[in-house]
Amino acid sequence: MLKLEEGMKHLQDRGAKLTAQRIAIMASLENRRDHPSAEMIFSELKPLYPTLSIATVYSTAHLLAQVSMIRILSIDEKRVFFDPDTNPHAHFMCTKCKRIIDMRSDHEMRIQLKPEDGIFSIDSTEVFHYGLCSNCGNL
Repeated sequence: MLKLEEGMKHLQDRGAKLTAQRIAIMASLENRRDHPSAEMIFSELKPLYPTLSIATVYSTAHLLAQVSMIRILSIDEKRVFFDPDTNPHAHFMCTKCKRIIDMRSDHEMRIQLKPEDGIFSIDSTEVFHYGLCSNCGNL
């Protein structure tokens, strides 16, 4: 989970300016369990920070992703979502309401790499599942 103090330190270590807007973006992601989009963060913060731009939300998110403070999910082909939980897990997106749900597994996904596959190592894996959530399926 993203912690504001850690995020501020990571950005400072990278030479990024700690503007009030960047701090507000990090604070809005701290301890979140949902998967907000850039547009959601922007609309939440815009009334408090009238000069905030959507570009600032995206650039701050990319900086945070570079230092592994958040994950940027490309689960939807029309927009990206941010995940403050960087622990390995899969995601489910309801095709009707577009809600994103974390999926935990009791076992690791094990992949056997063979020399003939031409793959030396895997740095990360993203698993996305699509279907109906229980709310939409029970309608």
